[in-house]
Amino acid sequence: MYRTEIHVKGKIEPTWSDWFGDLKLQSGSDETTLVGKLPDMAAVYGVISRLGSLVIPLISVNCIEDQDRKDLLREFSPGE
Repeated sequence: MYRTEIHVKGKIEPTWSDWFGDLKLQSGSDETTLVGKLPDMAAVYGVISRLGSLVIPLISVNCIEDQDRKDLLREFSPGE
């Protein structure tokens, strides 16, 4: 899982929240932040693609991998 924050320019109305799955919309006056957990980087790119389909400009994307996932990947890494 990836803890994800995606900052975009403009205000996304709450009626669009279904488009972004489990991400929560936090709207300010001229910026919206989508916050939540996504299962993998493909899901992150999927959200970015949806934002692109809506022609919403990205400001930043922050993804932090959960420690549990890091431990699992390390456990199954060859050569360690």
